[in-house]
Amino acid sequence: MAEKDPRTHLLERLADVRVAMLTTSEADGRLVTRPMGLQEAEQDGTLWFVTRASSDVADEAAQRPVNVAVQERSFWASVSGHGQVVRDDERKRKYWSAVNESFFGEGSTPEDPQIVLVRVDAESAQYWESAGAVATAVEVVKAKVTGGTAEPGDSTTVEF
Repeated sequence: MAEKDPRTHLLERLADVRVAMLTTSEADGRLVTRPMGLQEAEQDGTLWFVTRASSDVADEAAQRPVNVAVQERSFWASVSGHGQVVRDDERKRKYWSAVNESFFGEGSTPEDPQIVLVRVDAESAQYWESAGAVATAVEVVKAKVTGGTAEPGDSTTVEF
């Protein structure tokens, strides 16, 4: 059986992620990270988030490189790219949910011009996977007994 393309595998794993940590940088270079709902991970590496037009994340993501980090059980990923603010009511309707409404206030709608999308176009990513807690523990014990180093999982880098 042939191994799956690493980029395809990463995007399939990202499709299951609900919350990511989106890092932007302020004008002075200070990094700021906040949890954001990952709405979609497209096959070309585009990641979508919903936020307020007046938010720092909307301002910062549109001007400087960004990073999106995720962790789901035995999977970790760091995706680097560039962001932009997108005003697209149709796409906002596609992503709209009770959860989004709760963040923007009761009665809010995706047509609200103060609600925008942040599009992150991935340029590169690195991800790590392990076989789980038991396998990791076995690797740690094995390294301790043999004097070697633990190798609890694999790391893969992809370009977009």
